Amino acid sequence: MTAARPALRIHGATHVGSVREANEDAMIVDEQVGLFAVFDGMGGAMAGDVASQKARDVVKEYVRARRGQMDPRAMLDAALNAASAAVHGEAQVRRDRRGMGTTAVVCLLLDDRRALIAHVGDSRAYLLRGGRLNQLTRDHTVVAELLAQNAITPEEAEVHAYRSVLSRNLGAKPDTRVDITEIELTRGDRLLLCSDGLYGFASTEAVQQLLGSTDAPEQVARDLIELALRGGGGDNVTVVVLEAGAAAVPRTTQLMRTSGSVSWWARRERFFEAARAAGVAQNPICAVLSPAEAIEIVAGNFVEALFHDLEKATTVNVWTYAENLAHGWLDRGGAWAPLRLILDILHHACGQVVADVRRDDADLALLIEAAVTRELTVCEMAVGGVLGEQLRAVDAALLKLYAERQVASEARAPGDGARPFVEQPTMPFLRNDRAPEPAGPEVRPVLDAALRVAVGRGGDAALHDLLTRLHRLAVDASPPAAVTVQARELFGVRQLEERAIAPVFDALDRARRALVDAISAGTAPPSAKVAAVRQLASASHGLAASMAGLVVEAAQPGAHKLREVVRETAALRAKVGKTEARVAELERRFATVYDPLAGKIAMDQAIADVGPSRPSAPGILARRRPGRETQR
Repeated sequence: MTAARPALRIHGATHVGSVREANEDAMIVDEQVGLFAVFDGMGGAMAGDVASQKARDVVKEYVRARRGQMDPRAMLDAALNAASAAVHGEAQVRRDRRGMGTTAVVCLLLDDRRALIAHVGDSRAYLLRGGRLNQLTRDHTVVAELLAQNAITPEEAEVHAYRSVLSRNLGAKPDTRVDITEIELTRGDRLLLCSDGLYGFASTEAVQQLLGSTDAPEQVARDLIELALRGGGGDNVTVVVLEAGAAAVPRTTQLMRTSGSVSWWARRERFFEAARAAGVAQNPICAVLSPAEAIEIVAGNFVEALFHDLEKATTVNVWTYAENLAHGWLDRGGAWAPLRLILDILHHACGQVVADVRRDDADLALLIEAAVTRELTVCEMAVGGVLGEQLRAVDAALLKLYAERQVASEARAPGDGARPFVEQPTMPFLRNDRAPEPAGPEVRPVLDAALRVAVGRGGDAALHDLLTRLHRLAVDASPPAAVTVQARELFGVRQLEERAIAPVFDALDRARRALVDAISAGTAPPSAKVAAVRQLASASHGLAASMAGLVVEAAQPGAHKLREVVRETAALRAKVGKTEARVAELERRFATVYDPLAGKIAMDQAIADVGPSRPSAPGILARRRPGRETQR
């Protein structure tokens, strides 16, 4: 269903998912009163669908009847409390509906530039602004409540047995506490309301990419649903996308979406020819395919994914392609070398297409090369994420083996002397150690002029510093060791959390874009511009990769911390099942009457009775999580 308001475009979509038989989600898209909401029912056989639909109807009718007669904030609070009372009352009437409830996240537009966000439970609201995705709501789960009061640490929250158990919902009691916040919308903002069926099965990075595309909200909503289904679709998924006016699209992006994407697609046969000549069909990854199938599946899917990304000004399709390719090969025990060779073949074939375009239109070739470089970098990052998963699996196996050997060595006689376990790095950080080429005499003036223009356009000290560093790396084509030194100076001493690390990468991206824009606007010959962009892309990629390596290096103490609890984990393994069996009982207790201090005391007692759950290694890029039917 679609609605339209002045300066706003809105669309909502829902899907039962790939596992569930019934859709327990519900939503509101009401343009007339400016009311939009997502409800995620819980209870399964206890009628979660009844709970979400009952809450939806009560909230909708309450707001419609009182819009303009009550203070908006008080009205939303009262509407959600009325919904909680209605769901609770329905559950008391019928025994088979006892315990049913629902989450809710609601947006009420005050005007075309202001909105109220109200929520109960763990359905979420996100705001995309300036390409960055920010979560507006805080999950109402037992673990989130304890974390907010510093009763547990973030590390403990990651492995807590009750991290998905709700502490608040509509229906557990006749009334509930509602969190309400007001936001201001600016042109180009996108607001997302969603159930956990989206963020539980799709990575935050992919959601950000789709919301940041230039597609209309209708297409974005469909793509988000498809993203959750590709991630496993283990739960119902519902999304509502609100766009506060279309953002101004740069002229280069418009050219890429039209001329660039069409030109790329028209030359796909040139890509296939180059991939065929480079031996894609002889790669071990394609061993079970005929030569024609190898071109169609490996090369053809990449060409189509990149075409859609150029057309939509996003990178999510190439990211998905690379993840699927890596998982399909590495999950079957495939070696790294053939996958690396496939990526090199794709890079080579892209270069042949760009060269073909350059013969007809040098300026368009410059834009396409910059976009293709970004897409190939995304490929490397996606494959790196899959390699990270493989590494975590290996580390988990090593920890298990180490625990078993420790138990066995303790059972031996003192004189037997088991050999000690020595940790060795299982996989070096992926980096390009090929010697770079310094900028030629025709390229350096282009880079120098671009630096002067980019610095002259203003910006903060961090941006100017990065502009200078990128320029120096691009001009000198610094070796990996020098790039690492620059990365360490930039990285400094930082906390391993998004607000500390993300600004560095954001500043690097802004600096790269500023230099590319300055190069594109210059008067140098097209060939010199292309060479300058190539030098800049190499420098930017090297610096980003080195900083990513420092993030991995900084995270290593977390792996050592796991080893400290291995002995205790092995002794308590038998008690884990008993702890899991009590999740449903504890959820009912905490969702019905939740007092933070009393909840912590009871939680500590429960853990003391049955023992903590087994810790697991923290994830690098979590794409999915188990469903909550046993936890709600």
